[in-house]
Amino acid sequence: MSDERLRLGYLTEIFGRPHPETLIVPSLIGVCAQDDAAVVRVTDKISLVIASDFIRGTGFYLFELGYLNHYDVGFYLVAANLSDIAAMGIRPTGLTTVVRYNPNMTDEQFRQVFEGIRAAADLYDVEVVGGDIGGYSVDVFAATAFGFAKGDKVLLRSGARPGDLLCVTGTVGLPITALTYFKQAKTMGFQLPEAVEQRLLQSWKRPIPRIVEGTLLADNDIANACQDVSDGLKATIEEISIRSGITFTIYSEALPVHAATNEVSKFLGISAAQLALSASVDFELLFTIPRAVEERCSALFKERELSFSVIGHTNSSGQNEIVLDGITVPLPGTAWNQQYGDLIEQVVRRP
Repeated sequence: MSDERLRLGYLTEIFGRPHPETLIVPSLIGVCAQDDAAVVRVTDKISLVIASDFIRGTGFYLFELGYLNHYDVGFYLVAANLSDIAAMGIRPTGLTTVVRYNPNMTDEQFRQVFEGIRAAADLYDVEVVGGDIGGYSVDVFAATAFGFAKGDKVLLRSGARPGDLLCVTGTVGLPITALTYFKQAKTMGFQLPEAVEQRLLQSWKRPIPRIVEGTLLADNDIANACQDVSDGLKATIEEISIRSGITFTIYSEALPVHAATNEVSKFLGISAAQLALSASVDFELLFTIPRAVEERCSALFKERELSFSVIGHTNSSGQNEIVLDGITVPLPGTAWNQQYGDLIEQVVRRP
């Protein structure tokens, strides 16, 4: 298995070498920062925030089972890329797309991909400004999203400070619960109601980039650090921890998990925390705030009918940990690491 952090280290080493200033636009946040997006200064007052992401699309397990279609793939591609811009506290402006299709993709399926792209772009008020299409041996779905910041005012992964509260928007763990349920629990005879199954699938069909929440945190100078939860909560906590040089304690009872996550984890004999923290593409925002602004943050979210949960705080133990059934232990679950094997088997492995 490859080590993604090792490979990211290679990028830092390679691209951290200085360029002659005449050959590059001044970059405020680049490869070495390993943040959600890059930030490039355009003028003294405006910076370009830009991020690229690839999705498996028709390689998604739920797509292969017939639960997702090409329209869903197009929608997901846009949402995944907008989420990275939202995590920087910026409202996305536009994006480019790259869609390469295998010889068996029909004209109608091709159209459905772009109908999904257009629907998501319209919903989140961004413009598709260009890109590339063409045939290839396998399907490739990638995009680049961008927005503009005032000066260098963006949220970073590296800003957490001692004493901060650790917070997350929305619900965590639904996408990994969906995979675990349809790939394993349901095949073992466990059955959720149809409405609950549809809720699980919706986390893949219509993911929500937290644009309003991100801009609220940035515009009001509330968050010290922020990152989108696209690799699962455990991986995101660890990433903010590494970038900020801070460790965290979280509380299992504070995790905002759906009832389906509780039910599936109970059937499989693991804790809900283990399932919810694992490699789930939630696209929520994980952020830290000073304790002094918690009340103000709550009021601002409530005014806009938004929600977030305080799930923990910084600690001085030197490790990221969770209080689970009254016992403090290292974070459970499987962090995303570009696995090639059966991820679900790792996620549901009993301690």
